[in-house]
Amino acid sequence: MNREEFMALESPKKAEELNGFIEAGMSQKEAMAQIGVSLKDLMAAQVFFSKGEGRFVSNAVGGFSNFHSDTTAKAAK
Repeated sequence: MNREEFMALESPKKAEELNGFIEAGMSQKEAMAQIGVSLKDLMAAQVFFSKGEGRFVSNAVGGFSNFHSDTTAKAAK
């Protein structure tokens, strides 16, 4: 799989592809080099390497979230 094909995948599938290389005994950097992606590519795709788990994880969150909105206050007029 080349970089263009990889980048066209959904984030969870990207993590699965990279984890296949990890399971084959490669390091994080070796797995990324097999496909030709950079850390910047993975960050944009919301795919991260979890050192605790020793594998790639997908944290894809779509849309806009405002966790700090105060829904109880009256809007300014």
